[in-house]
Amino acid sequence: MKNPDKTGNFMLMKSTTRTFLLICAVLLLTLPAMADDITVVGTGQPSQDVANVQTAVEKGGNILLKGTFNFGPEGRVIIRKNVRIKGEADSIGEPLTTITGGFWTFYSPLPVKGAPPANKGPIVAIEALRFDGAKGTPLHFPHVGGLDVRGCTVMDVIPQSVDIEWSDGDTLPFQAGIIVGNRIDYTKEALKRAVTGTIRIEDNRFYMENNRPHATAGYGVLVDWTWGTEITISQNIINRSSRNGIEVLDNIRGDKGEGTIEISDNRIVTDDEGINYPNKYGPNGIVAGWFFNTSGGADFVRNSRIGISGNRIEARGEASTGLLLYANDMVVTCNDIIMAGGTNARGIVQTGSRGFFANNRVRGEARYAIFCYPFEALAATANTFAWTELNNFTAIKGQILLGGTVNLVVGTDVAINDKGKGNRLVNTPSCALPEIDPEGDTWEPVDD
Repeated sequence: MKNPDKTGNFMLMKSTTRTFLLICAVLLLTLPAMADDITVVGTGQPSQDVANVQTAVEKGGNILLKGTFNFGPEGRVIIRKNVRIKGEADSIGEPLTTITGGFWTFYSPLPVKGAPPANKGPIVAIEALRFDGAKGTPLHFPHVGGLDVRGCTVMDVIPQSVDIEWSDGDTLPFQAGIIVGNRIDYTKEALKRAVTGTIRIEDNRFYMENNRPHATAGYGVLVDWTWGTEITISQNIINRSSRNGIEVLDNIRGDKGEGTIEISDNRIVTDDEGINYPNKYGPNGIVAGWFFNTSGGADFVRNSRIGISGNRIEARGEASTGLLLYANDMVVTCNDIIMAGGTNARGIVQTGSRGFFANNRVRGEARYAIFCYPFEALAATANTFAWTELNNFTAIKGQILLGGTVNLVVGTDVAINDKGKGNRLVNTPSCALPEIDPEGDTWEPVDD
């Protein structure tokens, strides 16, 4: 009979040896990946900084940028491979790595401009970088198969001239914190499958001030013309955009029905003035749905599922809108909208149908808190507006205008200006469920 202590020691030694070998194997597997990481240190010289970062990006993989980089007025890094570009950050997440200048500083181009790409674009991650003084935008992604941008700061973007006709000429002064899609790179039409995959833009700061807000199309986040994408835009701070803080338009569902849009927990303050492009209504907080081809917003097959929740918006312009919506089947909840008193300003504009709006709050002063009205292919029908808080709202014309049909407003002390048909108000306060397991005997019937 074997000694049980010796047998136990043998099994323990065998287990320890096996664990040690497993750790060694894991280390051997991870060492090559660590060796492939590239660190680039800024020199402050545009000719060196652009070339050094471009060389690293062409290898793909993980890249760490340290220090301050100068890209000059035209410097640009072209991204065609899967890459993760990260800067250094302090203890509270503020980026320490700075890139000054550049023109479309990080740019993933279309393989052939004007033609749908044959293959998916690169998967790109950008994290913890400060961009100061880029031209047009520092982050431009017309062709990606996935994108994650987080923890970045963008400031002092210099407007560029884009070949878009508007009321004041053939070129449009334009700036943005980040662009996803080919809207600015190839302005004529959306290119099929140019942008696909998962798009996440989270926890960034976009400071979009410019000295000519009345003549500059300024955007914080611009995501137009994507294909089957899962889009999340969350927890960003966007200040003083002169057109739209967040614009997410004409994003097409994929062949297998993939395509969702979540816009949540952002903090947006518009500029006091805005450009009259493409119309006089602006600057706006969040614009979402379908605008270039409104039939897409009424088409269940093409229209991506959109949820907008928990955003705080200050709309400061004379004709600003907090939420400007162009699609059916949206879910819009728990947004806080503050209006600065513009005589043509509106808190929430809904042009689509079957939207569900609940527990939103509109404060300040504006023409209307809610404006539900048809637009082109969008019929503004069968929407539900439940428990909109208007206690601190001053109406210039009215609280709620309904121009579509069979829309429902639920709440108390609400005034409706009904310009449609079959719309109705249900005077019901919000409520809370009773306790699941009430204590004591108070819940039982009591005889008088």
